[in-house]
Amino acid sequence: MPGPAHVLIDSGDVAPVPWRNGLGRTRELLVGPGWRLSLADLAAPGPFSSFPDSDRVHLPLEGGYALVVGGHPIQARALQPVGFPGEAPVVLQDLERPTSALNLITDRSICSGTLLVARHEGTVTWPAYVRAVVLLDRPTPLVAVAGDEPLTLHLTGGPVAEVHIPEPKEHQS
Repeated sequence: MPGPAHVLIDSGDVAPVPWRNGLGRTRELLVGPGWRLSLADLAAPGPFSSFPDSDRVHLPLEGGYALVVGGHPIQARALQPVGFPGEAPVVLQDLERPTSALNLITDRSICSGTLLVARHEGTVTWPAYVRAVVLLDRPTPLVAVAGDEPLTLHLTGGPVAEVHIPEPKEHQS
């Protein structure tokens, strides 16, 4: 599946750690200069942790739920990324059953980033700014991490989340 120098991370093999606010658990899947990708367990309504001076892209993996972000209601839906400032107060309002969500958090003084959900069939090679691809058609998501060469995978049409991180701001002209 992965090409040379690529790494695979099974999210089920990553130990959960407490959220910053202590009210949930997350698995830190990947960290780069000024950014991190994690998989949060959402077990009950309540506030999310704050990440000042950061931007956050939140991607529910199943179902949907209501969030209040900075006082504004947002309906989060499965496989539809929602972006918001990391310092905004965020409260999960309702949850029919426990689920999980990917979170990409970027330090806005260093870089920017997004999660793009797509379906690909066949062999795909991504440009260098795609730092990882999360395979979502498994019981525990599998993260394929780009090595020194662009990431190349053979896919069967299931959903993936592409982690887009352009070059850090100091390297942009």
